[in-house]
Amino acid sequence: MYDRYKSRKKSTGIYKFLGAVLIVSSAVFIGVRYQHYLAFWKYNQSKLDKKIATVRHIQNVDKRREAIIALSEAYERLKMERMTDPGTFFVSGELHYLLGETFLPGGFSDLYINDRVSEVGREAKAEFLKAIKDIKKGAALEDGALDDARSFMLAKAALYTEYYSPAEIFLMIENTGESIKQKDVENIRFYSAVNIANRREDYGLKYLSEYGMVQDSMQGLLFYATAERMAKKYTGAIVSYKNVLARTSDERVRKLVHINLGKIYFNQTLYRESLDQFSLALKIDARDAVPKIWIGKNYSAMGEKEKARAIWSEVLTTDGMNVEAKELMRTM
Repeated sequence: MYDRYKSRKKSTGIYKFLGAVLIVSSAVFIGVRYQHYLAFWKYNQSKLDKKIATVRHIQNVDKRREAIIALSEAYERLKMERMTDPGTFFVSGELHYLLGETFLPGGFSDLYINDRVSEVGREAKAEFLKAIKDIKKGAALEDGALDDARSFMLAKAALYTEYYSPAEIFLMIENTGESIKQKDVENIRFYSAVNIANRREDYGLKYLSEYGMVQDSMQGLLFYATAERMAKKYTGAIVSYKNVLARTSDERVRKLVHINLGKIYFNQTLYRESLDQFSLALKIDARDAVPKIWIGKNYSAMGEKEKARAIWSEVLTTDGMNVEAKELMRTM
């Protein structure tokens, strides 16, 4: 009896020992495989990070777009594998943002100067919306946390897509540090423009004047004049635009200035002065529909409806799809 009990007890001990060995072996096996997976992920992540840094410096837009698309597709697959990793979504958002920029006709300064910030094309807008989605997802996975660089990226994407209101965009970047606000001239000008759009005109213009390199180039002069116009500081804007006219013989710039001066005078109900400016713009480029449409607006405001109708009809003769001319004719 004692011998049978002793033998059973000994066998049980062996089973426990073998079980423990199996558990430890399994843990080691899983640990080694997991370590290899982590090492593989870190290796690939490092390669991707280097590629992203390289992509930023590709000068040719088509080649840059092609490289970003390849990286973006890689991150779409990674998001499926790492659905709870905020970093993966943040990088994917950055790639979609960079891809959106390749579809823009220029940087923020150029769009602002030419009143085209709200005219972002379909392809660019689609990428900016994807960027917003990914950045928000990354923030949600980190309990709402966004660093300053991503806050600026989100704000710009929101402006280009009109996804958030000007007030919401302002809140995204107001508490970011000066290092990101002044990272480059585009950020400085963007921050100034957002302030102006939120009725902080004096602060926005002061910030732009101090840090926006407004005297260093023709683009800087034009941006400041446009910012004054957007802030409805019309007297200052007129002076700034006339300063540009005195400093350039570039007909494209001169046409743009005459158009903007015409808009300012129109907003002040100075229709004769406005008409003169748009007529000067039309002399530079007789094919441009914009001065013609505004010439018609001035005629209409002065009560000369037939002249207005005639020039808008002329626009539609050469551009039957011109939406603004169609609408103006319809409301006459």
